Amino acid sequence: MPWFAFGCALVAIELCAFLSSRSWDSTALLKVGVDSPARGPIERELGPLALVPTLGQDGKYFYLIARQPWFWRASEETLRGLEDPPYRYGRPLYPVLAGLGGTLGPRQTLAGLIAIEVLCGGLYAALVAALAIRNGVAGLPLYLAVANPGVCFSALFLTSDLLALCAVLAGVLCWQKGWMKSSLVLFAAAALAKDYYVLTPLALAGCLAWNGRWRSALALSAIPLAPLAAWRLALLAVLGAGAGAANFTWPGKGFIDAAPHWQTMPLLMGCFSIFLIAAAAAGALRTRIRWLRWQCLAWSLLAITASHLVWTEPTDVLRVFSPLWPLAIWSWTVKPRTDAGLPTD
Repeated sequence: MPWFAFGCALVAIELCAFLSSRSWDSTALLKVGVDSPARGPIERELGPLALVPTLGQDGKYFYLIARQPWFWRASEETLRGLEDPPYRYGRPLYPVLAGLGGTLGPRQTLAGLIAIEVLCGGLYAALVAALAIRNGVAGLPLYLAVANPGVCFSALFLTSDLLALCAVLAGVLCWQKGWMKSSLVLFAAAALAKDYYVLTPLALAGCLAWNGRWRSALALSAIPLAPLAAWRLALLAVLGAGAGAANFTWPGKGFIDAAPHWQTMPLLMGCFSIFLIAAAAAGALRTRIRWLRWQCLAWSLLAITASHLVWTEPTDVLRVFSPLWPLAIWSWTVKPRTDAGLPTD
């Protein structure tokens, strides 16, 4: 509970600091662009918006989905505001929870989006502390793992990354405790919050298969994918395939293409993001904990395939690949403990 309260307070302070510089206008968190198709439907519900000159971030899309979470009943105006509805509706858990299935009003829905970020900030801190204590990590490595910049950016942008991260960490904790059914449910929830978080159970499945535990590996690779697959098939049947976001490309090409567009702060964030990915990859080579090695390799390899759309704003890299932060730290600090479900070489 102290860690939960601490994490909630950190995110709440961050959001208050941001809003205090925007005249306490909570619509600033939605990051609605001046020319965004989402502006019209959101402005009709919330009134005048705090607009941004750029394309903005995904908070505006999560708001629209939270207001009409069931895509088969969504209005034409909402679908136009989402720009690519099959893609935007592909991550339903965060908006469904924030709007309580579309039953809340406009202001209450926006408050719900914010409240989930604050609560997940607390959950993240509590889960990191629980995993660290279980695996013999304390002191500075624990505090560093809690101070995840990806948490800050997910909260500021009102995106589903933080919710997915909490679900996947809770799944790992349950897996370490031997609570397989709970871990499968949590991994499935993480995938519904953000699709490519299926990488964590798939990497765990690979680790288990390597050790000859085929039954558990099959469960981890198939069951968390089932709800997401069913949702995506329904989307395909109703809304079609969609264009997709082209968030991935050949390894390394994304940050090479985006680097010339970085300004002073993105340059710093870009270099830091590259360092974080390298630290996780190097940690995978040195750690003797097999599941951790598989996770570090999987997430670092995925991160270097991010396209220029992600790397143009390197803060997005820290948000989108926020699992790399605790993984990199743990790979350099966690000691092997076979009694904690950590097979070693």
